[in-house]
Amino acid sequence: MGQREPVDQNRGRTIFDLVTIGIVISVLTAIHYTNYHYEMNYHILLQFAYYLPVIYAAMRFGPAGGIFSGLAITLLILPFMTRFHAMNPSAVYTQWVEIGLINIIGWLTGFLTSQERRAKRKHQLALTVQKELVEKLRQEGLERERLEEEIRQTERLTALGHMSAGLAHEIRNPLGIMKVSIQLLAQEKVEDRVVSEYCRVLLEECERLNRLVNEFLSFARPKEPVRKRMTLSKLLEEGVALIQPALRQHHIQLKQLTNQLDEQEVEVDQDQMKQVILNILLNAIDAQGERGVIQIEGIRQEGFAGVAFNDEGPGIALEIMPYIYDPFFTTKERGTGLGLSVVHRILDQHGGKITTANRSEGGVRVEILLPLPKE
Repeated sequence: MGQREPVDQNRGRTIFDLVTIGIVISVLTAIHYTNYHYEMNYHILLQFAYYLPVIYAAMRFGPAGGIFSGLAITLLILPFMTRFHAMNPSAVYTQWVEIGLINIIGWLTGFLTSQERRAKRKHQLALTVQKELVEKLRQEGLERERLEEEIRQTERLTALGHMSAGLAHEIRNPLGIMKVSIQLLAQEKVEDRVVSEYCRVLLEECERLNRLVNEFLSFARPKEPVRKRMTLSKLLEEGVALIQPALRQHHIQLKQLTNQLDEQEVEVDQDQMKQVILNILLNAIDAQGERGVIQIEGIRQEGFAGVAFNDEGPGIALEIMPYIYDPFFTTKERGTGLGLSVVHRILDQHGGKITTANRSEGGVRVEILLPLPKE
């Protein structure tokens, strides 16, 4: 409907211009024929008025408009010139010269107008191509910056991974001995409430250190993914099942928007992707606090399919956004700073990608994308 309106308007404008040009030429010609008794100078001066419709026709319709309007005037005025007996040879010559000039100026004006329009179209085309090239260069620049950032991130992860592996290995053995010793002490002093309480606190801290060491090892010694095909819905179902207790504890509702992407298949390591979903949802729960809704939806890009997680938390400060994937960077009081680093590494191993951004309505949107399987 919207495309038809400009076409109809152009057609109406063309018809209006043709009718107007025809009326002006007809009126001027009628004045010639109805005032034949005037002197020839009067008709010569009146003939100058023919330039107006001819020039307008040439400017409006190009060379064809100038030529046809000039020929129409010539055919209309020719009987008057041959039958008007008051003309002397000089006046006849002047009339023919004037008619010739009208035709020449009509064609020349149309030709110059068409050249100008052609040059304008070339200029507009050049501007369009230039804008496309500038936009393409801008996109390439952004992509280069993203790739450079990913390379720097990978280098940081590799260096810190080696360090973490050695550190975790050195800590794990004495930590295990400490844990066993505390358990034995708690069994011997079961009747001493003070010692039992101290032992309980020490065991809790040992468990926390053990979890931290396990995260270090998971980060530092990544397993090669064992891929198998599964649908996004199945992947989400297994990942969400692990987080249900935390959702109930914080009274948070998980809203999953179903769409056709749920049945899209991807090739992933099932255990590693469950860890990805778990880490992202745990971050969303921590940001959400008590109550609220976390929304999950399927997304797709060219060659990729994945999932977006939207929370209703306070968002991420812009000054720390570039560092959220760095190992050991955390704003949580008891956090390790390895959650998103592990997520980034796992997705990188799968050839996928992750993006995190603040939502305009509040909260954070995390998108994970996985490459579509090759048929």
